[in-house]
Amino acid sequence: MGYHGPVPGIVTAHKDRGATWLADELGQWLAYGLAPAIAAAPGHVDVVPVPSSARAVRRRGADHAADMARSALRALGAGNASLAQVLHRTRRVADQLEVRDEDRGTNQSGSMRAVAGEGDVILVDDVRTSGATIDEACRALNQAGRTVLSVVVLADAATPMRWP
Repeated sequence: MGYHGPVPGIVTAHKDRGATWLADELGQWLAYGLAPAIAAAPGHVDVVPVPSSARAVRRRGADHAADMARSALRALGAGNASLAQVLHRTRRVADQLEVRDEDRGTNQSGSMRAVAGEGDVILVDDVRTSGATIDEACRALNQAGRTVLSVVVLADAATPMRWP
């Protein structure tokens, strides 16, 4: 879905204003994109949320991406998929919305690591802005030996009119 209309306010309320009860609703929305990605997986697939920093999780009182992904998986009841929080932040980064477009890749570069392992993963996040966060997450997962089959985001801010 595009990142316009009421979507930015809903995502921000969930992520930064303590509306943790929205995780189930956002999880339902995320499930629409996650279902075909899981169905296309050749076997078991780990659903990996893009990690927030430990500091952000403490400040927010929740891990918004993990909660949203968990809710989506619960709604789907997919037996061949499970939540795997195998990505972690290695350093602080500036909020992508506060960084110039041309600096977003540098901001994210080297900021994540993944637990070593094998297997297929689907990466999930709330909003894609420039794609730099997703690029870094994919780099870390691939470096750790995992295969990223697809990336599913709740909303796309870079191309807000792509979907109605």
